[in-house]
Amino acid sequence: MTDRLAELRTAIAGVDEDLLRLVARRLALSREVGAAKRAAGQPVRSFATEAEVLARYRESAAAHGFDPQLGERLAHHLIGATVRLQEEALPSGGATAQRILIVGGAGKMGRWLANFFLSKGHRVASFDPAGDVPGCATESSLATGLAAAEVVIVATPLEPDARPLRDVLAARPAALVADIFSMKSHVIEDLRAAAAQGMNVTSLHPLFGPEVTTLAGRVLAVLDCGSAPAADQAAALFRDTAVTITRLPVEAHDAFMQYVLGLSHLVSILFFTTLARCGRSFDDLATVASTTFYKQARVAAEVARENDRLYYEIQHLNRHSPRLLDLMRRSLDAIAAAARAERPDAFVDLVQRGRAYFPPTLPADLG
Repeated sequence: MTDRLAELRTAIAGVDEDLLRLVARRLALSREVGAAKRAAGQPVRSFATEAEVLARYRESAAAHGFDPQLGERLAHHLIGATVRLQEEALPSGGATAQRILIVGGAGKMGRWLANFFLSKGHRVASFDPAGDVPGCATESSLATGLAAAEVVIVATPLEPDARPLRDVLAARPAALVADIFSMKSHVIEDLRAAAAQGMNVTSLHPLFGPEVTTLAGRVLAVLDCGSAPAADQAAALFRDTAVTITRLPVEAHDAFMQYVLGLSHLVSILFFTTLARCGRSFDDLATVASTTFYKQARVAAEVARENDRLYYEIQHLNRHSPRLLDLMRRSLDAIAAAARAERPDAFVDLVQRGRAYFPPTLPADLG
């Protein structure tokens, strides 16, 4: 190594140390911001503020002569660290501990919920023939679990017969009962009937998976099935967290999910189904792949590697799926017609409409 190279690397190490010192200072200030938000009753996460920060980083990066996208990536990392710090500082517990039974506790979301409720000081039990859940009591029968529970969460897989939920409702427990199915079309009548009979019933949909490390920026749908007090009680279980709670009547849920889940999955399924039928291997295409191709491929590969039966049920059980598929066919026809046209006007119009649909900056995924 030449003396000059060693000198330069030493200088870079010094700059790195300065950067980390500034990051530590920024995080310390972020803790103070978090305390001020709590005192003012403001949420941990503000997408408007994040958009301002991202724009500021892009502009400053350009002004300093380097890639604005690098500045934006740095901002995303710092925003994520800030949100996690502020979320960790939220009060834990404080509410009266409740006895919570998770039906299907050994599943991925069941375990996530068990750990979440345990962290809030609740007493958690699981009923699941698939096995025990660390840290939770194990109920040997559904009947004994229901008899002791104040809250029952049905976290079993999405299935057309929804047998575990129907077994719980048939027992008419005094506890609050809520499912977390990602589709509701097939259980609306059961939930409404139970509420009409005076049961304390609501429905939940955590719009995130068991891999999340922060609830900031995440959405929990709390669905009114005919008992507003039940919906209130379920929402209260997530009090003092950074999750965003959206309240809806249960009938409205699947109309939103046809786009939020159904469309996003179908786009990936269309992408990898087309590739799988194109006659070229991924390795072959990768030799000339673009950045956009890799971005889409990563998302599509995640879908392809996930629970295929679950994705089937999301399409199959949503009563709005036929309308969505028809809209997709008509959209694909419009794209094809625009691409074949002699003039670019129709195609440009499609792209401009898409550009106008999205906000200038989308929220960062904090993991």
